[in-house]
Amino acid sequence: MTPTSPRAIAFGLACVLAPLLTRGPISAQLPGFDEAEEVGYRNEHDGTRLSALLTLPPGPGPHPGVLVLSIAGTTPLVERLVLDGYAVLIPERRGFVAVEPMLRATFSDLANDVHAALAFMDSRPEIDGATIGLVAQADDTPPGMLASVASARAMPLVLLAPSAFSGVETFRREQRWAAERNGVRPADLEALDEYVQRIAETVLNESEVYLRRYRLESVRAASTVELPRNAAFPSDDRQMDFFASPLWHDRLAFEPDAVFARIRAPVLVLIGADDANTPMDEYLGAVRRSLSASPTPDATVCRIPGRTRHVFTDAGVEGISDWLGTRLASSDEVGAGVSAPLAGCLEDSAEDR
Repeated sequence: MTPTSPRAIAFGLACVLAPLLTRGPISAQLPGFDEAEEVGYRNEHDGTRLSALLTLPPGPGPHPGVLVLSIAGTTPLVERLVLDGYAVLIPERRGFVAVEPMLRATFSDLANDVHAALAFMDSRPEIDGATIGLVAQADDTPPGMLASVASARAMPLVLLAPSAFSGVETFRREQRWAAERNGVRPADLEALDEYVQRIAETVLNESEVYLRRYRLESVRAASTVELPRNAAFPSDDRQMDFFASPLWHDRLAFEPDAVFARIRAPVLVLIGADDANTPMDEYLGAVRRSLSASPTPDATVCRIPGRTRHVFTDAGVEGISDWLGTRLASSDEVGAGVSAPLAGCLEDSAEDR
């Protein structure tokens, strides 16, 4: 008997709990629906074996497809997309369980993982390879964006809570907001800003990982403050191993405005009105300015109720479903520049305009 992965078990449990949802279980609405299949494929650039969960709607297909990049609980989104008739592939991010492979990965590696997932979808007879959309959430948006701009196909692209600021500025804001919530004194906040800046400069200016690690330890030893606790990195002696890694180098070096400006595909940016640490007026302005410089004829920026980071709310799922339904109605319409208004978006406040 083939062993079942923890992720497959988690998905199975979600399907068991699905009847608790007000709309009822997906199996009751789609006779002939099969639960997710665990699949494997290879990143041909570096030979890494990758795995994913593939969920197909009933019928032989070929079905339009949606590739979802997220480590959140994706069940609400998968259920809706399968009900809409899409084949849905959710890759398991490399290093999701064992963190070392993730830290060694560059953004280019992760973007190539996206290309590998798309190639796998192209290879499946149940999926229409000419009609595929890409959904990426939070920390998975940079690889999704990079894969999109490098692709010859104009796949409709949905980005939930993508970065709007440079990697260094995002890091600084996150640490400062966390410190403010913890009641850190103003003088220590200034010291924290300086500490974050020194970490970033060391990471970006030193090309060798082992030298980065050595210099970062010196930066840490000289600091009068510590970084606030954060789920993205440890607070113990391993902290500088994280910051010295190729992944953190690329996180800090990432310039989202430059990548937004290269997007040719239809794109939807969703940001939650309740997303923490998001200065909404600055965020919306930065994203819209970046997209205004892009060649895409179809760009939508939508602020929705609730949150979009690490969760798929009813508002988010509804927005994704409606937007993809227009862009993936047929293979002839993919990238055709459809720009219908999206229902459910909140009006900008006076500060947001």
